[in-house]
Amino acid sequence: MSNKFSFVIFFFFILFAINISAQQEQMDEDFLKSLPDDIRNDFIREMGENNTVKDEVYQAPRTSIETLESNLEQIQLQLKQIERSIDDEKSSNKLQRFGPDFFNSTQSTFMPINEPNFSGNYVVDRGDTLKIQLVGQRNEPISAVIQQDGSINIPEVAAIYVAGLSLREAGVVIQAALSESFIGIKSFTTLTNMRNINLLVIGNTESPGVYTFNGGSNVLSVLNASGGVSEQGSFRSVLVKRNNEVLEEIDLYDVLINGNLKFTHGLRSGDAVIIQSKGPEISISGGVNNPGIYEINKSGESAFDMIRYAGGLIPGVTENIIIERKTNGSKRVIEVSIDDLQNFNVINGDDIKVPSYASASNPIHTVELSGEVMLPGKYTIGDGETLTSVIDRAAGYTNNAYAFGGVLTRETAKEIEREINERIYQDMIKFIATSANAKEIVSGGGNTLPLILSEFKNVQPVGRVTAEFDLTRLKINKDLDTKLQDGDHIHIPAYSQEIYVLGEVLTPGARLYDPNAKAKDYINKSGGLGIYGDKKRIVIIAPNGDSYLWEDSLFGFQDSKFDIIPGTVIYIPREIGKMNGLNYASAIAPIFSSLALSLASLNSINN
Repeated sequence: MSNKFSFVIFFFFILFAINISAQQEQMDEDFLKSLPDDIRNDFIREMGENNTVKDEVYQAPRTSIETLESNLEQIQLQLKQIERSIDDEKSSNKLQRFGPDFFNSTQSTFMPINEPNFSGNYVVDRGDTLKIQLVGQRNEPISAVIQQDGSINIPEVAAIYVAGLSLREAGVVIQAALSESFIGIKSFTTLTNMRNINLLVIGNTESPGVYTFNGGSNVLSVLNASGGVSEQGSFRSVLVKRNNEVLEEIDLYDVLINGNLKFTHGLRSGDAVIIQSKGPEISISGGVNNPGIYEINKSGESAFDMIRYAGGLIPGVTENIIIERKTNGSKRVIEVSIDDLQNFNVINGDDIKVPSYASASNPIHTVELSGEVMLPGKYTIGDGETLTSVIDRAAGYTNNAYAFGGVLTRETAKEIEREINERIYQDMIKFIATSANAKEIVSGGGNTLPLILSEFKNVQPVGRVTAEFDLTRLKINKDLDTKLQDGDHIHIPAYSQEIYVLGEVLTPGARLYDPNAKAKDYINKSGGLGIYGDKKRIVIIAPNGDSYLWEDSLFGFQDSKFDIIPGTVIYIPREIGKMNGLNYASAIAPIFSSLALSLASLNSINN
């Protein structure tokens, strides 16, 4: 911004400040000084429009210099906000590398849950515990641990070697060995306890080292535990080595894009997982569903392959694709028709630009998916497209997804909330500034009133729309399948075993979920209600966004242990009447309760 323009703004605010100081009568000096500048100006403006307060307030000894300083601070703040918004816009337009977001979710442990795995494809190995149920001549269960030599021991039967076989194959081998020793005996083999394995994770990962997993883990869980692929790491070449030999080379694009989780070999203790350095990359922008930076497989790939990785072309793209290529220090532009994309091989540094446009008759609408979906990112949607359709295009949920806690935020809902919050705030300002007891209200409020007004002023709209995210239920009842709108944001959180107790308790924060605990138990674990806690307006917010008043709920939160489930937020607002004897508590308490609900809902989404 030029100095000349800054001077014009400065001069404008000088005139504004002089006008304010000449016309406005001020409220209590200490009260006004306690307010942020923007709220103070709202009061001054309201008092200028309502002369009814003239006799109830007095002139504060606020000098013109103080007013100018305040306005200058506002100008500087506004300039910083403008600069920040410009920087944010630039960063938002910057293409991101495909893949790292898949490993962004945080986990508390690197050790997967050791549960019985009844999949017949599970590869058994040393340390696994098998349960062999004998039926016939002998009716008894036998527990057998696979020994270091790969065998199990059954009384009166020779050693049976099963290491390296699938669970189904091991059952066949065990049955054959038993048939040689016993006549007419049948056996049924299951897995009761998986082995622990130690793996070395090295190369281009965020946290290399030795990790402990169970035998059912795969390369994907190993990479997630180590923080994923680093900035210099390859998504197209992850090696699994055993006894210094490459056992398997994994292309993570096959996992992230195609959802292929079937790996050729199971992992064993002592294996090494190595993330190679990244290979050549290209960028794709414009009319594709997921613009970004994509890595080329070392064997070479076509422009068609790369556009497929980027989610394909958006509807309506018919023009030639533009490819900018740098060779020998110069750049040339290549036009490739859509029909020839398969025959055009890309090279490192290619910039693929896909024409995109939206017309009034055929607008392009997008939604964004984040969290525990296989392929997060932005997706174009057609008229009437539903939530399940987009989730299917994103290859579904991850194994760690908590569908019941899914969040749908909508811009139209956010705008309505913003208007309501602004109306509530203006009503509060008008109520205090125009009240016949304005001076008494100000003096009685102490430090509490500025705090309340600041919360009203700064509360952010949530824009949350309650929706069903259980794909099984949605397929049964299609009426529950939400139709999406342009700008919708869908977030699927990771499964959490935490209950959040917020607001007026002694120690707000997260508490570990207890299936036998009630709302009051979590409040007690948080130190109980604070002195300002309003026990009559405790808000329960379910993970799906539904909110209830504890005392007045028809569902009886105080009586049912099933209402408090993982991810629930228990919010205790302030009881206005307890704070410094505010004589207007009854008038603003309902409004403040709505503010508390908004704040709690925002916390539930952020958590």
